[in-house]
Amino acid sequence: MDTGTGGNVSVLVVDDELRVAETYAGHLRTDDTFEPTVAGGGEEAVERMDETVDVVLLDRRMPGFSGDDVLRHIRDVGYDCAVGMVTAVRPDEDVVELPFDMYLVKPVRHEELLQATRTLARIRTYEDSVREEFTLARKCALLSEHLPESELAESEAYARLRERYEEVSDETDEVLDEMDIGDIRRTLGRI
Repeated sequence: MDTGTGGNVSVLVVDDELRVAETYAGHLRTDDTFEPTVAGGGEEAVERMDETVDVVLLDRRMPGFSGDDVLRHIRDVGYDCAVGMVTAVRPDEDVVELPFDMYLVKPVRHEELLQATRTLARIRTYEDSVREEFTLARKCALLSEHLPESELAESEAYARLRERYEEVSDETDEVLDEMDIGDIRRTLGRI
């Protein structure tokens, strides 16, 4: 599958349950586009992280250095990779402030993991504004799916998220032609 990246995609799979991380890496190996590496926790993820990593699949709830900590480290250092949270932690308003690109709630099926990783490989190549719009749209959709409407209506964080999404959306109309139309429809259709 061509991800639009022009080569093999380096994927760092991070989960403190090594069996889970190895299973995900095995799923990724069924697509010869991906070159997965496994980290058995947050500290190991930070050690393995460098500028060659294209995509990170990251568990949130890990002892010691959590997935949120790893995510902040990745963004603070400035690595240009896409990050997908793959976790059993149900999303709440706290996801608004987390700089991830995609959020999957476990259990995650083989094909779902492959499709998400393909999408992450593509979006990391998009211009920053398009990438931000894609991420904001996913966060809006995520909260819409998991929080009651009454709670969303009263949430200032959700209102700020929607407002920022509208601003960024207006800025990115020209670049949308370069994006995968399937990704656009799936993401924006959820809001």
